[in-house]
Amino acid sequence: MKTLEPLIFELSREGRKGVSLPPCDVPEVPVEELVPSSYLRTEDPELPQVAEIDVVRHFTRLSTFNHGVDSGFYPLGSCTMKYNPKVNERLARLPGFTQLHPYQPEELTQGALQLMYELQEDLAAITGMDAFNLQPAAGAHGEMTGILIIKAYHEQRGDHKRTKVIVPDSAHGTNPATAAMAGYKIVQVPSNERGCVDLEALREVADEEVAALMLTNPNTLGLFEEDILELTKIIHDVGGLVYYDGANANAIMGIARPGDMGFDVIHLNLHKTFSTPHGG
Repeated sequence: MKTLEPLIFELSREGRKGVSLPPCDVPEVPVEELVPSSYLRTEDPELPQVAEIDVVRHFTRLSTFNHGVDSGFYPLGSCTMKYNPKVNERLARLPGFTQLHPYQPEELTQGALQLMYELQEDLAAITGMDAFNLQPAAGAHGEMTGILIIKAYHEQRGDHKRTKVIVPDSAHGTNPATAAMAGYKIVQVPSNERGCVDLEALREVADEEVAALMLTNPNTLGLFEEDILELTKIIHDVGGLVYYDGANANAIMGIARPGDMGFDVIHLNLHKTFSTPHGG
């Protein structure tokens, strides 16, 4: 019978060390002379005394208790656990990227700026959109930016009656949350027996108060919306816009483009689809 991994504290042995520091070659000063007594411990911290190999083996064994993209298939389509090629992870850690600073002179950041510009242009071409922006720092941030763009579009046109956003019952949970944070009323439409948006139900709620339809395609069930052109047309016919949640963009890369489907605003999760580091 396999037993649970012991705690690191249970592996501790008196006097065992993970590393031996070289002899000090400068005069030693008692810590009491450097730090006020009120900040000093009266007892040693209860830290485990273990060798380096104990630490490595302990946490390596613990890592095998969890399922992940490196150990097996992960079928959750609308979430972040997608396999990134290791070479991409290594490239992302190059000092030229990791050691950039916002206050560096422009002449020292031209390579990064060129890369960002070309990425924007490539993303626009890949998705069939007119332009792209890399300012949002995460998927939820990008989604909020997109819905606020839609809101600004209607307001700039003087169309203040747009108070509703339609989301399918299979929508990613951030969609209704984002629309609500932007001040919209959420209208949910059901899926049909095939797991796609019910066209008749959509027609019933599509009116001139609709600001947008938020849609993931393929949806969170992993199904491509077969009637996508009709879906976007229904919303456009009442003056609304259609928002594309790029959570499942991996499934259509090089096959179909959101812009060709009739989507007006989209966001992509670059850490999911293009293996960038999380948080960007």
